[in-house]
Amino acid sequence: MKSYFFKYFLLTTILGVGFLVHSQTPTIGLLFHESETSDGYTLFSPEGINSVYLINNCGEKINEWIFSEAPGQTCYFLTTGTLLRAGKDSLEIRDWENNLLWSYPTSANGIRQHHDIQPLPNGNILCLVRDIYSQAQMIAAGRDSSNVFPNFWLDKLVELSPVGTNDAIVVWEWKYFDHLIQDFDATKANYGIVHDHPELLDINFQNGNTQDYTHVNAVCYNAELDQILMTARHLGELHIIDHTTTTQEAAGHTGGNSGMGGDFLWRWGNSEVYREGGAQDQKLFLPHDGKWVETGYLDEGKMTVFNNGGDGTLTFSSIHLITPTFESGAYVKENNVFAPLDFEWSWSGSILGGVVYEQKQSGTQSLPNGNLIICQTSLGQVSELTKNGEHLWTYKNPVCPTGIYNQYEVIPMFENMMFRAEKYPETYPGFNGLDMTPKGLIENLNTLSESCILADVDLISSVEAVSIQNPVEGNRIRFDKTISVQAITITDLKGKMVLRRGAFEGNSLSIDLKPSLYILQLYFQNRVETHKIIVP
Repeated sequence: MKSYFFKYFLLTTILGVGFLVHSQTPTIGLLFHESETSDGYTLFSPEGINSVYLINNCGEKINEWIFSEAPGQTCYFLTTGTLLRAGKDSLEIRDWENNLLWSYPTSANGIRQHHDIQPLPNGNILCLVRDIYSQAQMIAAGRDSSNVFPNFWLDKLVELSPVGTNDAIVVWEWKYFDHLIQDFDATKANYGIVHDHPELLDINFQNGNTQDYTHVNAVCYNAELDQILMTARHLGELHIIDHTTTTQEAAGHTGGNSGMGGDFLWRWGNSEVYREGGAQDQKLFLPHDGKWVETGYLDEGKMTVFNNGGDGTLTFSSIHLITPTFESGAYVKENNVFAPLDFEWSWSGSILGGVVYEQKQSGTQSLPNGNLIICQTSLGQVSELTKNGEHLWTYKNPVCPTGIYNQYEVIPMFENMMFRAEKYPETYPGFNGLDMTPKGLIENLNTLSESCILADVDLISSVEAVSIQNPVEGNRIRFDKTISVQAITITDLKGKMVLRRGAFEGNSLSIDLKPSLYILQLYFQNRVETHKIIVP
């Protein structure tokens, strides 16, 4: 009789506590989740700390890597099942178990890498690099002498080919400096008619920056076209260049599949920069993270971009899809302006009651089904939306340089920033053969994550599902049949994994757990079953 009442009391107490806890909304970790959220795993690298995290849709940690330094800024999960990350002064590749496979000190080798890198299919790595020129060099290149700092920044790209475990060689290079035009001083280099050369950069266009002129913050590679897309924030433009060139051709105006050397094949967002139209024609304002949509995705061949300044009023941000027209090996213009004349699709609005407005950084990504990921850097927050603006999912990074926040603590803005976040579909080749077992939450507890995990129980087929004796008796979990699984995990209500077994076959499992409610997950070859168990 005593045992019966204890079990009843335990169950009702747990359910009651769960009800009270759910009356509050977590401030970190999983903040919102709908069943229509796209399948996959989200990768993010918090600023100011050395860790990189991969989480599932319930906010559970699938893996964590710890690198040698803080980010600078991006990371990529590769098809080889390894992670490439840019640090402040180096590049590193680590395997799933966090073993260091390759490192390269960029700063020590004179490479001022910043913002973004891009892995290439051949194993090489494109690095976005700050290219610094003296005042005298810029004046000689035709820059107005009254509008240039002693040190003037442009950008360049270098392609690194990894060598061994700690070295690399530069196999290709491209510079903005090699593709300038100016009509300010006929006695200086690069003199010409700006209007006639949209393939070149007017070095005297007034964008309000006398030092950090281009400020490229993203680089993306299109393997099918063998072209590179760059996002030039301070010009309000996206630029495409030819990657089929040699380094010598990339510094000139001929060569490569385009026959244009390293000149712009396409540019978009602010036609006033090349003297077509005026300020009223500008589309992009301080943009970030321009990239091609992946091959095989619903919107493949299009581009996404996070438009920080919205419509130019700098009161909201917007995200867009852009569809360039590429015919007979060249990008089409309409009335001397690179097509298209407008966005294909746009969104601006609010997420969880807050207007999306990011003054800097942040990004967006198109998913296989056409949904969009939005990363809000200042909030350390990543969300998923449909093209109809339906909000499906939001996760807020709980990790700061000062530690990990608890589920109801309020993180000050800018404390938990992350530059970008990327979502990889479950079918991504890099996940093949890896242990994708959830390893608990990053934070101490998240009641929405708990509900998300428990909801998985409803997805189990009654034909396939294993029945479990509940409550557990004699510290042994008893199944209704002999099971053969790849792994078993048990997680407590705080998201902490308290038991993990590898390959298992049998009809019962011995445990040693304190009385409470737990989440048991059985990992079969082609499915995962989630069960609630009560330990009295």
